Amino acid sequence: MKYVVKGLKYLGYVLLTSLALIFIWVFIQTKIRPNEIPSIFGYKPFIVLSGSMETELYEGDLAIVKKVNPSDLKVKDIIAFRDEDNYVVTHRIIQVVEGEDNKVEFKTKGDNNNTEDSGTVKLKNVEGLYVKKISGFGNVILVLQKPITLGIIMLIIVLIGIIWVTAGNNKLSKEEKLELERLRSEKHQDK
Repeated sequence: MKYVVKGLKYLGYVLLTSLALIFIWVFIQTKIRPNEIPSIFGYKPFIVLSGSMETELYEGDLAIVKKVNPSDLKVKDIIAFRDEDNYVVTHRIIQVVEGEDNKVEFKTKGDNNNTEDSGTVKLKNVEGLYVKKISGFGNVILVLQKPITLGIIMLIIVLIGIIWVTAGNNKLSKEEKLELERLRSEKHQDK
């Protein structure tokens, strides 16, 4: 049992360290390239802010897109792209067309929309191909981005760390407990 607890403890350290490194990586990428969405191993997360892609994606989901060669995309692929206002939109390709300078462009439409998107998507505006969603996790991220929430979470983490360290320092090893018991018993016998 002792080894299981120790193993879980080290697993927790590894997971927390990994998460911390990912957050640091994302933070650095955000500072270096403020106009780009941070990429983690070629994947980018996007929070779904509308119901335009229901029943595939719902408002509040976290859409994960993979960076791909935009010229490999085809009809029925779901892509994340920057629109003319520089917002990221995740919609389905409904047609591949020849655009300016004979370059490939895409006509897109949200599955839940009645009309196709205005204009076309140029290859340079494609963020990536939709590969997976984490249902509802976008809402969690939106809440975590609020300064008050972040402050409360940091406070809780610090308190847990203090309690963990304090509790760990108060625990005696088996040898220490046996030695303490032996000293108590000797003291009791001396009386």
